[in-house]
Amino acid sequence: MSVDAHCPDCDVALEEADLFTGQGEFRVRTEAESDDVLAAVGVTKALDVTPRRCPDCGLVRLYAAE
Repeated sequence: MSVDAHCPDCDVALEEADLFTGQGEFRVRTEAESDDVLAAVGVTKALDVTPRRCPDCGLVRLYAAE
C-alpha cells in the first residue's frame, strides 16, 4: 500500500514504522459489503494496517488497505 501522508500538527511527511503485537499481525476488522453474500451471514473481512510515524512529534497513524 502506498501512503503519502503528512503530520497534521507538524506538516512533515510521515515515515514508515513497524507495529508489533504479542499476537502477530495487526489488522482491522470491517464488515463485508452490504450486498455481499458473506455479509448476509455476518462474515467480516480483515484489512492489513500500514503504520506511519511523524519524525518530529512522534504521532502514529494507522492506515487500513482495502
